[in-house]
Amino acid sequence: MGQDIVIRGNTYIGAEHVDIPLSSGQGNATFIDPSSATLTAGSQMLDGVISFAADGTPITGSIPSKTASDLSASGATVTVPAGNYATQATKSVANGAVTAPSTISGSSATLSTGTNTLTLSKTVSVTPDVTTAGYVSSGTAGNSDVSLTANVTTKGAETITPGTTNKTISSGTYLTGTQTISGDANLTSANIVAGKSIFGVPGAAQIPVIAYDSTTHTLSIS
Repeated sequence: MGQDIVIRGNTYIGAEHVDIPLSSGQGNATFIDPSSATLTAGSQMLDGVISFAADGTPITGSIPSKTASDLSASGATVTVPAGNYATQATKSVANGAVTAPSTISGSSATLSTGTNTLTLSKTVSVTPDVTTAGYVSSGTAGNSDVSLTANVTTKGAETITPGTTNKTISSGTYLTGTQTISGDANLTSANIVAGKSIFGVPGAAQIPVIAYDSTTHTLSIS
């Protein structure tokens, strides 16, 4: 802003500074009006620089000087410390590419690059152990982490004898042996009472009717 200064009766209005010749004749001593100064803290100047506040108090700067070597990177994140960078600063970071391993121990593997994580699952070709044509009982693979167990109900060889009730084999059952249904040479019409049928064979045998006359005491067969 400047102030009015009076020197030897002469008023200098709005003087920003006053230069007084040195006694040695080598230049001037300059006195500056600090009333318009806005500097209040060292955080407004570079480290080591000295200036003065509006009240004439000396202030030493505290802003650190930084270069590209102060930058740090972690994955895709670049950390820039506070400070003054006199020239442009850059920092190279990885492109995040992940190279899959040629082999995986166990059922899966986890790969990490910085903050990026990739989980890989193993794919295994299984060759079943076939003990009977069409029936898979167990399986083996080139890795102990994989096993195959059949989920099949089996039934071995059996001879089934017809009876008075139905006999069944549950659906989904794999027959590992021959199932034999018993037959009988006596299953003929002549051996089945007329009016009856056994396994689709109609009866033809007639049952004699015996009658007794109590008056004549006579037996009759028809």
